[in-house]
Amino acid sequence: MLPQSLIKMLQIIKIQYQIIIYLLGVLFGKSLTDWDDEEPVNQSYQKLQVDELPVIETL
Repeated sequence: MLPQSLIKMLQIIKIQYQIIIYLLGVLFGKSLTDWDDEEPVNQSYQKLQVDELPVIETL
């Protein structure tokens, strides 16, 4: 009785291990493989325009 239950438990552990590896691949697969292919975006953005300083008069 003990060896059969032990074998079933080991099979369950093996299946759980395979599921964990699959889920880690889905979760981190894109970020681990595609980060080398990405290049920074070089777009010309609108230039910053600053108003002139206000005139301060003493009374």
